Amino acid sequence: MKIRNADLLFVRSQHHDIDEAITASTGEYVHVAIVIDEKTVIHATSRFGVVTQTLSDFLKTFEHADVYRPTIENLAGVVTRAQQVNQCPYNFSFYPDDPGFYCSQLVVMAFADVLTIEEQPMQFGDGKQEISDFWQDYYAKLDVAVPLNKPGTNPSQLAHLDEFQLVGVL
Repeated sequence: MKIRNADLLFVRSQHHDIDEAITASTGEYVHVAIVIDEKTVIHATSRFGVVTQTLSDFLKTFEHADVYRPTIENLAGVVTRAQQVNQCPYNFSFYPDDPGFYCSQLVVMAFADVLTIEEQPMQFGDGKQEISDFWQDYYAKLDVAVPLNKPGTNPSQLAHLDEFQLVGVL
């Protein structure tokens, strides 16, 4: 399958603890990257922050990705905006005003001039508790409160927007 500039690559759970916590709280996708060109992507990772990476290296880490294509015409500036924050830190807290970016936050920023993506109240439950044990422990280690119901985004939310259509799998 041929990918193109500004396509989004969505990743499903790799069955790590954090992936399982994300899927329990928000849905099937745990990560998203922006295609720069057919050989390069940019995304925000907890390991590197915002990083530009070859598609080959990306797929070594994530194995498969669902490719979603923007349905909007004017994508001017999307990739450039994402590249302007290359090497910024990762936003571990997911708080909207904290420095750095988490993966879907990077997408929202990159598309800001061409698409308004509504933020939603963030959720951290697991179907049994409003805030799962995983997220309680995660935020205790950060020494900050869980940002329950603070505005934010997540990969699954983005994948379900009408402005992005599934076109294939890598």
